[in-house]
Parts: sequence; C-alpha cells; structure tokens
Amino acid sequence: MLTRGGPLSWSHLLTSIQTTDHLFTGVFDPGGKSDKLIGQVYQSSRMNSAHLDYVLLTEESDLADLASLLEGLIVAVGRWGGKQVVADLGTDSELFPQFRRAGFSVLAKQRVFQCRMGGMDQKPLKRSWQIWTRDDIPAVRRLYLSLVPTLIQPAEPLTRREMLGMVYYDEDGVLQAYADMVYGPKGAWVLPIVHPHTPENISDLLTGLMVDLPPLNGRPLYVTVRSYQPWVEHALESLSAEPSPEQAILVRYLALHQRVETEFPFAVVENGKPEPTFPLAPIKHHQK
Repeated sequence: MLTRGGPLSWSHLLTSIQTTDHLFTGVFDPGGKSDKLIGQVYQSSRMNSAHLDYVLLTEESDLADLASLLEGLIVAVGRWGGKQVVADLGTDSELFPQFRRAGFSVLAKQRVFQCRMGGMDQKPLKRSWQIWTRDDIPAVRRLYLSLVPTLIQPAEPLTRREMLGMVYYDEDGVLQAYADMVYGPKGAWVLPIVHPHTPENISDLLTGLMVDLPPLNGRPLYVTVRSYQPWVEHALESLSAEPSPEQAILVRYLALHQRVETEFPFAVVENGKPEPTFPLAPIKHHQK
C-alpha cells in the first residue's frame, strides 16, 4: 500500500508481479446467503513468507465466512512451499476472531510514521549512514540476531532484498544500526534496527538516516517501528513524524521449526578447535 499504492491500482499490479513471484486471488462464495468475499496473497521469490495483500468485504458479507476465505488462501501458499503467511491488522479490528479461527496469532505490533524532512532539527552526526556492502553483512547479522526476538525471526527477515540497505558505524567501527528499505512508485518504506545503547542520540540518528537515504524524488517516506524496539518509537515521536494507528502483525505458520542435532563431529581445524563457518545438519527423508 505505502510503496506501490492500493492493491487494485495499476502501479501495484505492474510492480508486484515478476515471473518468479507468486500471486493468488481467491473468492469465497457462501452460496447466496451473503455476499462473496475476496482476498489476495503474494509471495516474492526472495522471501520464505507470503503476505496477505488484502481482503474485500461488503456490508452484506458475513464475517463468519472470512475464516473459510483465509483457509483457501493459506492452502495456495502451502502449494508454493511458503513457510508462513503474514498479515497486518489494526489492533481494534473486528476481524480478529476470524483470523484466530484460521490459525493466525499475534507476532508483534507496529506503527508506521510518515516523516517529513521540513521542520526537522538535525544535529550533525559524527559519521554518516552508508549503503551496505557484502562486507557489512556479518555485522548486520549479529545486530539482527541480538535485537530481533528469536520467535519473530522466521517472519521478519534480515532484509527483504528489495534494494541495498543502510548501515551506521560509530567512531570505533562498531555497527550501531542498520535499515532495510523498499522503494516503490508511491513511496519509500524503511525499517531501522537500532541498538538501544548506541552512543548517538537516537532521534539524531534517525534524522541522519532520512538525510542520507537515496533520493526520494518527491515520494513520501514511511518509517516502521516494531514493538520490540520501543526506543525507536519514542525517538520518532519526538520528531515531526505522523504516526498511523497501531497495527498487529499476524502470522500463520505452515511449517514447524525443529532443532536438528548433527550425527557427526566437525573436523578439527589447524588451531585445534572446531569453528565451522556454517552449522551443518544431515538431511533426513521422511515419508509423507
């Protein structure tokens, strides 16, 4: 919605479909008892998660039918091999009971701030934000693993891989924050991940991010903050940013995450200590 426009707009349809992406629009017909319900799910080839784009209801629709529509959309995602379905829903929505019936649970909460550079007082930072490179990824991953809760990580990727993100290092070369970004014809969306004990003032850090972003060319800027980073939300509230109503991030898991123990030891490297770069686990075949 924020980057590509309404789900039924031409800009959304033209920019959201690639040959390797998945899109499914489902219609649930209750058989004349009430109006039909329509919903759409989308999965990028770069993501393990599918996202619920929208559901269309009328005043004559029976909310009890929504769970059946959602189940049909979930089945479509399962055929694609998606690991989970993620949806955004206002915390005061009357649709919550139906989403729960369809197996969705609240993963986190969020607020989206529309930021306007005019009127923002920027204090110069000691360093500037930079576009990340492959050399930054190890530090970005460490910060991600330390700040994003483990239960949220399957549905909250380190990056959506839409475009290169931004990183901020302090004077000692320690990564203090990074930002994942999505640019579209209607706007730019940014998700900053900031260490709570950064030596920089977080409000100044966010203002510096907005200044150092690639050109917006007149498009609005939206900064999203998750509930597990309240220090970022407090900083945005101190800026001239317009917040949206609080939303819940819902998830329906289609696969169970299970730890697998290795059945063989790692070879000892030259220093006598096994230090594998990546965790290894045997692949087991299970009967369906």
